[in-house]
Amino acid sequence: MRDRILIPGIPLEARVGCTQAERRDPQPILVDIELRCDVAPAAMADAIESAIDYVSVRDQAERVVGERPYALIETIADGVASALLRAFDVEQVVVRVRKPSALAGFGVPWAGVEVVRDRRG
Repeated sequence: MRDRILIPGIPLEARVGCTQAERRDPQPILVDIELRCDVAPAAMADAIESAIDYVSVRDQAERVVGERPYALIETIADGVASALLRAFDVEQVVVRVRKPSALAGFGVPWAGVEVVRDRRG
C-alpha cells in the first residue's frame, strides 16, 4: 500500500521507565504514527465520513499510554500499534515512541523505538 496517513510528534505523558521511581510520575514522550491504508475513497468523497479521523487516532494512542505504568517504551509502541489495527481499517501501522529524558544526561535528544505491525501478523 502506497498511501499513508502521517501523524508525527503527538505529545503525551507516560509513566514509563525501568525503575519504580521513573514510573511514579508521568514524563513526556512523543508518539509518531503512520497508517498505511487506501485513502482514495476519502479523497474521492471529500468527506470526513469516508476518512480516518486523526483525532480518534490520537485518542487511541493516549488511551493506551495512560492505561498503566510501563517498564519499556517498546511495550507502549506495540500496544498503540495493536489498538490502531483493531480500531481502524488499515493494512499496516508504524508507531515510533520517543522518550526525550532517556539519555538527556548524555546530551542525546531522545531515544526511541519503532514497531511495524500489519494485519498479516
